[in-house]
Amino acid sequence: MKLTGSQIVVKALKANGVDYVAGVPGEGARGLLDALLAPGTGLPFIHVMQEHSGIHLADGYFRACGRPMAVVLAGPLERSKAVGAVAAAQALLVISGVHDDTEGMTIEGLPQALRQAFETMLSERGPVNLPIAVAVQNATLGTRLPPASLRAEPPSPGATNVAVLRQARVSRSALEADAILVVGGGGVQARLGELFPSHHPASHLSTETLGWAVPAAIGARLAMPARQVVCAVGSTDFLQSLQEMAVCVMHSIPVVFLVFSASAEFNLPDGKPYAPDFAGIARNFGLEAWRVEHASQFNQTFIKALNSTGPSLVEVMTAASAP
Repeated sequence: MKLTGSQIVVKALKANGVDYVAGVPGEGARGLLDALLAPGTGLPFIHVMQEHSGIHLADGYFRACGRPMAVVLAGPLERSKAVGAVAAAQALLVISGVHDDTEGMTIEGLPQALRQAFETMLSERGPVNLPIAVAVQNATLGTRLPPASLRAEPPSPGATNVAVLRQARVSRSALEADAILVVGGGGVQARLGELFPSHHPASHLSTETLGWAVPAAIGARLAMPARQVVCAVGSTDFLQSLQEMAVCVMHSIPVVFLVFSASAEFNLPDGKPYAPDFAGIARNFGLEAWRVEHASQFNQTFIKALNSTGPSLVEVMTAASAP
């Protein structure tokens, strides 16, 4: 049976244990998406709103469970908004659809290129970009390709750096003992220490990159569907990627977003303070959402969010800014 280059990519992803693919549809990746979305493929495609969010989502997925995801870009990585996100990510495979065959790859060389990409990614525990020309995506190969011929050699055993695999201490809060906290940059870490003083930091995933936490939390929940995942961010951070809440709704991913909003963080032209209504925005996306204006309201509201059957958001009004 003849396989297109795009079908070979799908076979390689499955042979190497990839469970999800994220990305933004586009002309340069049409063949890849057609192959991913074909009936019976068994590889869900997570349609994100921004290219770099796909990278952050896959990064959160790997940090949570130690398994890689793939991200499909519809154009060259170096021309996309994802290029900076890739530089800060851990292990993931970026497949970028290109119109010009600058790498000289042929359909015959595609299986080896895929296997080598996985071996490099897993051994170095970092991102790998594999450009695949549209012509190669659509070309056909008649050679039989058993899964073993596409599977990378496993790396030598070593110490893992996936933080959440360590056992968490029992929290005295509403969080379960093994809950995963995905934390944005700035002063959010200190606020979490006040709210969840006994939750073990081994269950925290964090970077200082604005816009990372929201999609990374979605990835973490995909990786660990049986565990609570709470994404804690400041309002400036949340504004970078709040549109990815749509991903949670489209795919029924129950992440709890905890947004710290300061009433004096932004100003109108007349100098009056301005704060977006994040709870209202979340409800318009289809989430359950609440605004907390007094400390006495927090615990009861947070429990409601944790018990929600879908994605939810708690907006916590604060006196000072948490970027």
